[in-house]
Amino acid sequence: MVLALIAVASATVSLSLRDSAQNQLQSEAERLIAVLEATRADARASNSAMRWHADNTGFVVQALPANGPAIHSMAWLYTGVHATPVDVLISAEPIQARTTLTLRHDNGASLRIGTDGASPFKVLP
Repeated sequence: MVLALIAVASATVSLSLRDSAQNQLQSEAERLIAVLEATRADARASNSAMRWHADNTGFVVQALPANGPAIHSMAWLYTGVHATPVDVLISAEPIQARTTLTLRHDNGASLRIGTDGASPFKVLP
């Protein structure tokens, strides 16, 4: 009886420690928010617009016009993650355009991040 309880408890703990798709998206969102906020600061400091571009493998940030190397280039932490829209313009202005990004996982889970233009990017309800 004791061994059965230990086995059930161990199975429950190991299953709860696995990353669910929603947890994976939360991790990606937190990392992406940090990158987007750093990009906003870089754009203001350099007084130049920047472009964030995503694809199925990850995302890059480039100063505009995009004739130089990427400022940030990162792969998605987890396979099956996609972002829409795939292009976001970040201007050098202190107030940005209202922006919303949706992160989706292949299994159907999704999460939105965004800014109203004045406040920092954050996970949206």
